[in-house]
Amino acid sequence: MLKKELGESKYKVINGDYTLEVKQVKSRPFAVAGIVRNIKLDSELLRELIQFQEKLHITVGRKRKKIAIGLHDLDKITSKKIVYTTVPLDYKFVPLGSNKEMSIKEIINETEQGREYGNISIFDGQSPIIMEDNGQVLSLPPVINAERTRITEETRNLFIDITGTSLDTVLSTLDIITTNLAEMGGEIESVKIIGIQGINSTPMLRHCTIETSVDYISKIIGVKMTDEEVLNYLKMARFDAEASNGKIKVVVPPYRIDIISEIDLTEEIAMTIGYKNLTPSTFKIHSLGKLEDKSRLSRLVRDLSIGAGFTEIFTFVLASDKILKGDFVKIINPVTIDYNSVRNSLIPTTLLFLKNNQHSRLPLLVFEVGEVVVKNENGDTGYKNELRACYAIMDSKVSFEDLQSRIHQILLNLGLRPVYRRAENEWFIKGRTAEIISDGKIIGVIGEVNPEILEQIGIEYPIVMSELYLEGLR
Repeated sequence: MLKKELGESKYKVINGDYTLEVKQVKSRPFAVAGIVRNIKLDSELLRELIQFQEKLHITVGRKRKKIAIGLHDLDKITSKKIVYTTVPLDYKFVPLGSNKEMSIKEIINETEQGREYGNISIFDGQSPIIMEDNGQVLSLPPVINAERTRITEETRNLFIDITGTSLDTVLSTLDIITTNLAEMGGEIESVKIIGIQGINSTPMLRHCTIETSVDYISKIIGVKMTDEEVLNYLKMARFDAEASNGKIKVVVPPYRIDIISEIDLTEEIAMTIGYKNLTPSTFKIHSLGKLEDKSRLSRLVRDLSIGAGFTEIFTFVLASDKILKGDFVKIINPVTIDYNSVRNSLIPTTLLFLKNNQHSRLPLLVFEVGEVVVKNENGDTGYKNELRACYAIMDSKVSFEDLQSRIHQILLNLGLRPVYRRAENEWFIKGRTAEIISDGKIIGVIGEVNPEILEQIGIEYPIVMSELYLEGLR
């Protein structure tokens, strides 16, 4: 590194005379705002700014569920008092990209953004909205801005609003955007906030402090360093820090929300040194390694399954709650609704694989060995990981017996003596389903998939499937 600039980049916040009044919005209670003046946008910078906004929407904003960002041309706003409130769905304004007034209901039903994000914040027939105190709309969070405040290459002053369900996240996101614009030469101006306890104006450019030690950093990186060397590397990574007797106190800038603990700071120092300049230490092993029972069983099952004519597939551990059945773990803040839960069986994810490959040459014989998460009936942790194997045959005509003979041979080669007992299962046809039992213990299930389930998923061919509970075989 050239060491031309050391320590944190400092940005001054000028007191402004714009106000954002935050009223009661139950579905999305928090809103903050900031102003950045004297920026110079060209077509490339404008495109980068919009891309940056969308990346924040997808990552920090969890596809706008957690936070949504509005960027507006400040010079097109006619009032210095902005209000965050709710309005009924028949409220009208001209949305971005349109030349006619549309009601909120029309925007939700007829625009691409409306169909994707429109129902996130609707509550009791009301939608959040940011408007001037004279009723002129700025944005319909988290859906779309108004056309009248569109930013262009001629925009020089920006008004930024952030709404969301987490106060900490909306404040952090505003800090990130305003400091990035300040890095481009803009001047940050605060907006007075009314209606949020403890918040008088934003952006706040909040800092946090993390304490670490030279010994800790030296141990993790594997290089013996002094207080002065650690401070120098931190300043090169654009952190302010001070040292005393081997203890390091680091001030984390407001735009580095990725820095959470001392291990993150250690990684920054390692990157500043350069990984190519670090020599890995020799790891001495005094005994031979061996496979865990779980790995040994998985490999044996894979070999036997391939020998039985199946092709191995790999599917995601995360799945949509729409295809799962029974008791499963649901993620509170998923990145996407298509992967908002943890699978409790290999059957649904295998069915999705078959759906996406149903026009391949038939028959399809596939298997997967992988983990699922199921309710722990005998433990205190609630849920546990289980190793399972799933088998499926899809063809224009296929029956229970086509799969049973192959599964039976696999189990015999594992040293088991399986028997089959009539059973019922939510995935399979009644009367064409059986539990697989060995030594009095249920070790799996086999059956023909219910045609109603196939129709719901969109599969045109019959399928017979089996799931083995490998956890009980170890």
